[in-house]
Amino acid sequence: MGAPPGRGSSGPAGATGDGSEGFRPGVTIKLTSRQEPSALPLDVAVTKLEGHKVSLAVTVSPEQVGRAYDRAYRSLVGRVNVPGFRRGKVPRPVLERHVGLEAFREEALETAVSEAYAQALETKGLDPITRPEVEIVKFQENEPFVFKATVEVKPEVKLGKYTGLGLEVAPKPVTEDDIEAQLRSIQERQAVLEPVGPETALTDGLFAVLDYRGTIDGEKFPGGDTEGALVQLGAGQVEPEIEKAIQGAKVGEEREATLTFPADIPNPALQGKTALIKVTVREVKEKNLPELTEEFAKEVTGLDLAALRERVQESLEERAKRDAGEELARQVVERVTADAEVELPETLITRSIERHTEDTKERLSRQNLDIDQYLKIVGLEREQWEKDLRRRSEHEVKRELVLEAIAKRENIQAEGAEIEFEIARLAASARQKPEKVREYFVNDAGRLESLRTGIITDKTVLYLAHENTARQPKESKQV
Repeated sequence: MGAPPGRGSSGPAGATGDGSEGFRPGVTIKLTSRQEPSALPLDVAVTKLEGHKVSLAVTVSPEQVGRAYDRAYRSLVGRVNVPGFRRGKVPRPVLERHVGLEAFREEALETAVSEAYAQALETKGLDPITRPEVEIVKFQENEPFVFKATVEVKPEVKLGKYTGLGLEVAPKPVTEDDIEAQLRSIQERQAVLEPVGPETALTDGLFAVLDYRGTIDGEKFPGGDTEGALVQLGAGQVEPEIEKAIQGAKVGEEREATLTFPADIPNPALQGKTALIKVTVREVKEKNLPELTEEFAKEVTGLDLAALRERVQESLEERAKRDAGEELARQVVERVTADAEVELPETLITRSIERHTEDTKERLSRQNLDIDQYLKIVGLEREQWEKDLRRRSEHEVKRELVLEAIAKRENIQAEGAEIEFEIARLAASARQKPEKVREYFVNDAGRLESLRTGIITDKTVLYLAHENTARQPKESKQV
């Protein structure tokens, strides 16, 4: 699921104070993503509220307020043009008069809240999942800064046993049939389609080049005519009515089929209509596989037949090991997720549901379908689909919270070299320069955090698989 706002979450946080101390209600405060907390001390009191919300009462030292005003000056002096002065060289009193004390104060306030809020979260070990509602209690230069922030945070996860489970998944044995199937796939890739005699009748397994002419009530319709369509009989590539009609046909023959379109087809003009399809067989072909000989093996792979068989077996065995490792990791993650206890925030469940729904809509749109049309096709009620989606999202949220808790417990992090390696891998996959892909992430803190989270999750899953295999049991770690 999408990474929620991290410490010092990005985006506006609407201030909800009463405007005391000259602060205007509703002023937007920018909280920079992954804001580096200040080293100066501050006092934080946390009050648990209903659900997963907490209230932070934060008091910031006058020194940190002074730093915020200094930063505000450096920021404004580099952006504001004042007549008679070079940009960046305007004295602070002159700049204050030019932009106004309130604008100067708000610039400092934004900086002070961003730093102090990030430091408060860091100090108390809180992970927010929503943007904070900020109330300014007091903000004046050379005085303590006091504000309150209400935010929903990730819940505490009570981990169960997550090491020493002694699980094992044996690789699936490679059989002679598996090897033969792989060798045949090599032959298939080198196969050619060759025309057969004109008297050859179409049967399953043969290929045909077809021309279609379709009409509804004697009139042509969009998409009804096609020329040169290559299909294989018996492979389910054409409608059953058409495949039945052309069985036994020879080159040059024309056959007819009646085709009724479904009532929920995306094109309204064709819904429920019956079309007459005339099909002409232009060519009949068959697939000729090259023989699996020593010459063929050497020509295609550079190996003799015995070495090729050995290479195929090794490849299949390696794949079986990878599949077994992935299944072991899946079982371990499911086990430790089931053994953990956590109260799931509705906010995270809703986000997961919304994300999956949008993904489904996007996927179906490429097929000119919407969700209701899809559910009708597969015979599923909307209510049941939504229940299944919620159940899936709840499980997904719990799994991610559990993996995150284990990563923190074991101090599993994404190192700089690992981030660079992943960027290089993505660049190679997209056939782009690493510098361009790196810029894509570096310029968006949310994307970079998502990349970092993905690396940590992958490392955590590998850690769990390693610590829970039956061959390497360890004493369980438990809360």
